[in-house]
Amino acid sequence: MTVTSSRKTVILADMALLITAILWGSGFGTTNWLLGFMSPLWLLSVRFLLTAGILYLLFHSRLSLLNKQDIILGCLLGALLAGTFVAHIIGLLFTTPGKQSFITGSYVVMVPILYALFYRKMPSPVATVGAVLATAGLLVMGFTPGMSFNLGDALSLLLALGCALHVLFVGNLSRRIDPAALTFLQMASASVILTVSASLIEPFPSFQAVPLKAWLGIFYVVLFVTVIPFLMQTIAQRYSPEVHAAVLLSLESPSGYVFAVLIGEELVNAQVVLGGMIVFAGVVITELEAFILKRFVRPSNARINEDAREQNSTRISNSKK
Repeated sequence: MTVTSSRKTVILADMALLITAILWGSGFGTTNWLLGFMSPLWLLSVRFLLTAGILYLLFHSRLSLLNKQDIILGCLLGALLAGTFVAHIIGLLFTTPGKQSFITGSYVVMVPILYALFYRKMPSPVATVGAVLATAGLLVMGFTPGMSFNLGDALSLLLALGCALHVLFVGNLSRRIDPAALTFLQMASASVILTVSASLIEPFPSFQAVPLKAWLGIFYVVLFVTVIPFLMQTIAQRYSPEVHAAVLLSLESPSGYVFAVLIGEELVNAQVVLGGMIVFAGVVITELEAFILKRFVRPSNARINEDAREQNSTRISNSKK
């Protein structure tokens, strides 16, 4: 059996993903500035620990809806998320941000391929064209002459695969697990992995030496770059097709560039502007599908969304007895 999402629902979900990409993009400059006050892994550890704490305070009552399998799947998703962030940080030690952006951008076109393998069904041609255009735009943004391939680039390619898998798995799991609970699970498990990694690799930081302005920056990254956008992504991907999500989230890079220009960390570059315009064209083409088609058919296993609701209702009913 299949379920369908109305055009209005998909458009609203895509708008949420667009906001998510913009919020993620706003975090590049702030995170780069915060690295002057805290080492990379410990910064990630603090970021995800605080995020998990906030999500627990907001949604701890929903955790009772989870079963053992839900918890395992959510923690595995968090492990994948932590791995992508570690690949990102360590990769930057051996390559440049431009090259990493160039290579990581390939995740957008990986999603349709993985989607076809995972669901044994090709995504829509319109969405696939949009993904190819978005990838081309990201490659234009990050390309520099005389590029060579090194360890950092290999890690960046691994990062791209991780990003593609994350988009695919969030779309799948958000239809079988409560989105808020799923967001908490992946943040909590990622925070544990990142804290252990930081403890093994980096010296323990002196948190008392971190100035108030840096803590305010950390609070911004926690709330507006992690809690809100990841929660919005998980909820939105319950209704938006995976390829749509990947194309929309690819706007993170152009958004990050715009914010960097606005705060004076980057200068306007014609090549980056051109790449950003190509990415935007891919987004427009993908979104046209929402206006051309009246309904979207989810993958065949999307029936689990309805099953999950029935299971949650049963659990709530039983808990009241």
